[in-house]
Amino acid sequence: MTTQAMGKLLDSYVTDLEGQPGFWRGVRNDVPVFVFADDEHDRMRIMAPIGVVEELDADLLHLLLQANYDRALDARYAMRGNELWSVVVHPLATLATDDLPAMFDQVTTLVKNTGSSFASTELVFRSFPADQIVIETEDDEDGDEEGEEGGTADAGEMPDIRGGYGIARDDDDEEDDEDETSPR
Repeated sequence: MTTQAMGKLLDSYVTDLEGQPGFWRGVRNDVPVFVFADDEHDRMRIMAPIGVVEELDADLLHLLLQANYDRALDARYAMRGNELWSVVVHPLATLATDDLPAMFDQVTTLVKNTGSSFASTELVFRSFPADQIVIETEDDEDGDEEGEEGGTADAGEMPDIRGGYGIARDDDDEEDDEDETSPR
């Protein structure tokens, strides 16, 4: 696919579309989305804002990285400064028209599931049970095991990311300044 071809297809997948070849923005499933394409570097990116991380927390980072591994599939969590985004990146030349709906849906679903399942689809890859993973560190003198107080939350007890981790969502219907919303 090319940037020009992608531009012609976007009206089929995104409402309120505006932009120019290589950078567009619009709405998919009530979520604002941004689309980038670059023929020279053979890359495309679909991304949607999730919120602002007010305080960076190790448990939040662990949760997001774990979700990227087993629940986020093609869409991924990404940080830009203190902004949390849902992002799909793909080579532009090998992108098939049939791939676009699923990519848009995964990006928007990941936004909507942040704070609950942290998943981009219903499919979850599990490599092996967490209780079979033993990671010893030199400074683990208190004997706490993974999953005990101070450990990581498992999939059944995920915290509300908006309150527990200080992520503020901008749910206002007002348009933001282009400088503030442009993820470039």
